[in-house]
Amino acid sequence: MRLTSLALTAAALFAALPAQAATMPTLEHIQAAVQAGVAKTQAKMQSAMPVPIAVKVTSLQGCQASLEVPGEVVCLVAMSAGMRDGFNVLPLRHEGGTWVGVERKHAKFAGPSPAEAQAMIRAWAREEVARDPEAAKDVQMQEAQSTMQVKAVNECDVKRKTGYLVCDTELSVPSRPEGIKTELTFMLDGGNWRYVPR
Repeated sequence: MRLTSLALTAAALFAALPAQAATMPTLEHIQAAVQAGVAKTQAKMQSAMPVPIAVKVTSLQGCQASLEVPGEVVCLVAMSAGMRDGFNVLPLRHEGGTWVGVERKHAKFAGPSPAEAQAMIRAWAREEVARDPEAAKDVQMQEAQSTMQVKAVNECDVKRKTGYLVCDTELSVPSRPEGIKTELTFMLDGGNWRYVPR
């Protein structure tokens, strides 16, 4: 069984868990719910030959309100399923004081805001120039430090192996007033965004 289908099965079979005061689920909420879902799946398989399913949520990168479905949250998690490890986006909703998994394939996880992305890229460019003074002569590095603007961070694709988000991004710089469409990569680490240079 593929990791994706296991993750979707686990998400679909989330058990009712007591909600804490926090507005987002914790790693413990998600892990307990996944284990309950796996146990439920295994119970259904008892009529056939039982197959052990070892699914574990190994880390929680972060959660955010879903852009697709009002009232839902999506959580970016690292999961292990037997020999297959990878990152998944699990959608959940809060119902009657409990977190419930939602079965929805290809849930989206939004990247940083344009302002956050711009601040990260400028900080990265300043660090690069400080590390390599020759880089200061490069026009693109000069623009990245001060005049480049991030106009939009559009749809992002979560990379299964790394958990990085590759986002369609629109930039503008004085030397290219027509704008630049490119892909930029970001990672969510402990709830904080980081720019991942190519």
